[in-house]
Parts: sequence; structure tokens; C-alpha cells
Amino acid sequence: MNSKKKPAVFLDRDGTINVDYGYVYQKEKLEFIDGTFKALRMLQKAGYLLIIVTNQSGVARGYFSINELEEFHKYMLSILDNNGINIDKIYYCPHLKGCDCRKPKLQMYYRAAEDFDVDFSKSYAIGDKMSDLAICKSEPVKGYLISLSQNDEIEKGEAKIKICKSVLEATIDILGNSKMRN
Repeated sequence: MNSKKKPAVFLDRDGTINVDYGYVYQKEKLEFIDGTFKALRMLQKAGYLLIIVTNQSGVARGYFSINELEEFHKYMLSILDNNGINIDKIYYCPHLKGCDCRKPKLQMYYRAAEDFDVDFSKSYAIGDKMSDLAICKSEPVKGYLISLSQNDEIEKGEAKIKICKSVLEATIDILGNSKMRN
């Protein structure tokens, strides 16, 4: 097989690309964070796969069903598509505990890597919680923690993780770094 491994950006959903109102699954509560469309278009144009990796324990808690979640994701993808953005896939964990897919566990990332032949060494993770960046501890993926607080600290040994204020700020840094490597 002659396939060339591809770079990806693994994106958390709530609090990273859309406003986190807590268990967001209603279409009327979908609000994208400023700069998200621009950032995702820039990453896509630069050749990155765009993969959403999200914990959705609202299913296990009984707040919404898998069908409601999937309908919400279809709606979200249609808005992104209408704005020139193709999300390659959304991976979600509907569990609360006792599984291998709930972040900080890594099953969703490894499934995406297998499905899309992802090159972890050229990939990034962006999220608003350290659990969103767990892949950075196990693989050569660089991470961006979205935080509006200057009080967040990165654990010692987390040199592959930077703090930024938005997915757009992370994107500008990613694209600046990838140009420096080439």
C-alpha cells in the first residue's frame, strides 16, 4: 500500500469550537466561537484533516439520546459545510465511565488514526481541558489548551502543549510552526 500518512487536527467540540452551555445538543444552542470558521478553513486549506473528538456523557446521563446527538451533529456539519469547512469525522463517547473511549483515554484518537492514516508526528490536538490533550502524552502530537485564564498551568513535562485563547490563535501558531518546519 502506497498511502502517505496525513496530518490532522483533533478538535474538542464544546468550549473549543462552539460555546459550551453544558450538554449542548439542541440546534438553537449551537453557537460557534468567534474565529472558528476562519481557523478551520485555514487548517483545511493547509492540508490538515479536521477530526472532532468529543465526550458526550449527556447520553449516559439520560439528557439526550444517541439519535438526538447524531441529529445535532448533522446540523453542526451542515453549518460548517455551508461555511466552506469539511469535518472529516466526528468521534464521540456517549459513556460516563467504564469504557476505553472517554477522554482522557485514547481509543477515539487511535480509531481516527487508523481510519484516516494519520501521522501523529505532524498532528495537533486543540481543547479546553487537559483531558482533550491526553493524546499528547502518548504520541508525538502537539497540543493547544484553550483558556481565557492566565492562571492555567501546564504540568511539568508538557512541553508539547501551549496555552492559547482560541482555536484561531492556535491555528495561527500551528500554521506558523509548520511553515518553519518546511
